[in-house]
Amino acid sequence: MPDILGTFKEKAEDLIGAINRTGGIKATIDGVRKQMAVSDQKRAVAKAKSELKRLDTQITEMITAVGVQAVGLHKQGVLESGELQPLCDHIVQLEAAVAKQKAELTQLETQLQAAKAQESKEHTCPSCSHVIPPNATFCPYCGASTPAPSSQAFCLHCGAPLRENAKFCAKCGRDVKSEPPA
Repeated sequence: MPDILGTFKEKAEDLIGAINRTGGIKATIDGVRKQMAVSDQKRAVAKAKSELKRLDTQITEMITAVGVQAVGLHKQGVLESGELQPLCDHIVQLEAAVAKQKAELTQLETQLQAAKAQESKEHTCPSCSHVIPPNATFCPYCGASTPAPSSQAFCLHCGAPLRENAKFCAKCGRDVKSEPPA
């Protein structure tokens, strides 16, 4: 009976080690999270551009309406600025909305470019050139073996990445050299 328990414990430790090892489930989840964040940013940029186009169209329509009304009043000989005030006010409001939308778009595009710059720093597959998770052992796109990344130590207690020469885990605070409870 003790042999069976010992074998079971050994297999469980091997499984936990495989999950925490480079290229394991953590690396895949991290890669998916990064791709989702970039997709969210791209959707936000597309939405901001669409809103900007809509606002520009409204401005054009309002300018046309102001022009038509001004021409009509001019033809009648009764052009007064008070009659144009509501249309002009609306144009000013739309222009402010456009300025706000442009600032938001610039911010979103800056974030997206920063994410792309960060992504370009990540590892690429030597076989198919896709960006792969930094701790991947194999490419998730073509299955090719990837060069071993720099060795990253992880906390035995909580699995958090450890800084070089760390004596205690920044996440759980435990001594990195102590064995986890059995």
